[in-house]
Amino acid sequence: MKLRSTKLLIDYMEAGDFSQARLGRHAECSRQFISMMVRGERTTCTPAVAQRIEEALRVLPGTLFVPSMSTLMTRHDSSDAVSA
Repeated sequence: MKLRSTKLLIDYMEAGDFSQARLGRHAECSRQFISMMVRGERTTCTPAVAQRIEEALRVLPGTLFVPSMSTLMTRHDSSDAVSA
């Protein structure tokens, strides 16, 4: 999943009074990973992490993250394997 906007992530973190460490705990990832997203060094994550971040910040699914091409390919590939 691809982060729509670093600024949007920061704004929701501030509105919810989330530190990087607290958001990392809720998303089951490291504080360093959240820090890299906030600084713009990372812009993608797994669908599961994206979902947990959006849930922690209490935003609708798709508010902060959109599917990336690799996510779409993975979903397509895994659905083919299941149907085979």
